[in-house]
Amino acid sequence: MRERLLFVTKGGDNFEEGFSYVVELAKTLKAGVSVLMVYNKRTMDAYEDLMSAAVFAEAGEFKTAKEILHDQENELKAEADKKLKDLSEKYKEISNDINYQIYIGDVLSSIKEFLKNKPNIDMILLSPSLSKSKKEIDLKKLIKKISKPIVTISQPLQAGA
Repeated sequence: MRERLLFVTKGGDNFEEGFSYVVELAKTLKAGVSVLMVYNKRTMDAYEDLMSAAVFAEAGEFKTAKEILHDQENELKAEADKKLKDLSEKYKEISNDINYQIYIGDVLSSIKEFLKNKPNIDMILLSPSLSKSKKEIDLKKLIKKISKPIVTISQPLQAGA
C-alpha cells in the first residue's frame, strides 16, 4: 500500500507555505498527498447568518434558512477548489495524487475528524502558518491525541544585514 502524507494548513492567503517541502518528500517517498485546509469560523458572519436564518425559519422558509447557513461553507469550498486547482497546475508532477478536504473550526478537531474518516495517513505535516503560532495549535495536545508522526515545517530564517 502506498504511503499518504497529510499537509495541514490554514485556508488563508499563505495556505501554500511549506507545500514545496511536502511535494519533495512525496516524490522521495513515492507517496500521495492529502491537503487539509482549516478555516476559522468567521464569528460575526456566522452570527449574522444565524440571525437571518432564524428569521426565515420563523417565517416558514426552511429551505432559505438552510441555504443561508450553508453559504459560508459553499464559499470556502469554492475558494479551496480554486486553490487546489492552482496547486495541481504548479506541481504537475504529483497532481494526480493530490486530494483535499476543508474543515471549519479548530485545527486539532479538524485533524482528528479527518483521520477518523481517512485512517490511511502515515505522516502529518503542519504548515509554517500553523506551527509558528502557539495560538493556532497546541503541539503537546496534538501529540497526545494523534498517534501519527507529526512534522512541523518552519520558515527558513532570514539572514540579518
